[in-house]
Amino acid sequence: MRLNTAQFLISQAWSAILRNGAITGAAITNISVALCVLGVFVLTAYNLQAQAMQQAAAVEITVDLAKDAKRAEVEKSLRANERVKAVRFVPKAEALEGLAQRWGLDFSTLSRVGNPLPDAFRVVPVKPDDIEAIAEQAEQIPGVAEARYAQQTTTKLLKLARGIKLAGLVAVIILGTASLLLVSVTIRLTIYARRREVRIMQLVGATNWFIRWPFLLEGWFQGTTGGIVATALLLPGYAYLASLISSNLGFIRPVQSTELMVALGIGLVLMGSLFGVLGSLIGLQRYLQEV
Repeated sequence: MRLNTAQFLISQAWSAILRNGAITGAAITNISVALCVLGVFVLTAYNLQAQAMQQAAAVEITVDLAKDAKRAEVEKSLRANERVKAVRFVPKAEALEGLAQRWGLDFSTLSRVGNPLPDAFRVVPVKPDDIEAIAEQAEQIPGVAEARYAQQTTTKLLKLARGIKLAGLVAVIILGTASLLLVSVTIRLTIYARRREVRIMQLVGATNWFIRWPFLLEGWFQGTTGGIVATALLLPGYAYLASLISSNLGFIRPVQSTELMVALGIGLVLMGSLFGVLGSLIGLQRYLQEV
């Protein structure tokens, strides 16, 4: 494409944007709303999955030691496992004291009866998915009597996290498709409003691609602007809501990651641009065959 042709097409697109301000504003508003809804679903799914994974990560593995176990060797073997994040030794007296506190019993009275609990290690995995593998490997270490963890709870939490991730992906696909169709309809309305202009261009010999380019640039502008508006509304709103929830509901900690916010903002702008261009192509493909 020659430079003067590109300049002409850009000027045509910009003139159309300014001339059809109401339609352009409506398109940007529709795209912004669609992307905001999409962003809310992404953030909700991400937070639900993060909460489920956080709860699963809080589950520790209790490695009970045999009476003749060599503590240092067992600890060395546990720490050598690349799947293990942290290891803490729990003497049987400390374990009994914790048990007494949970049951509301007097520790001194309970300790006089005898302490049936073994010395143990509390093992924290790097990833919740590794809990079962770590427990199986720990039981192979000489001196380990048993490796225990809340298997049923962990399994349910991991399944919940995977289910949320899948549901979020499906929701993003559905909302993304709906947003694309919305943009396509908006572009078709724009073309319909300028059908005489399109027809005149065809009559004087303009190719379909020459007609398409100004509309594609308009769609790109509308989509990109819609993405920027959605980002400007969603990110500060989420930051405020996350801070409010953290302050009033201490047991819920929404994800407040700069990396997540930057990635989401860039994603919304790029998605808006893509929706604008694809929506224009879809609308034009059907309409150019009709005029």
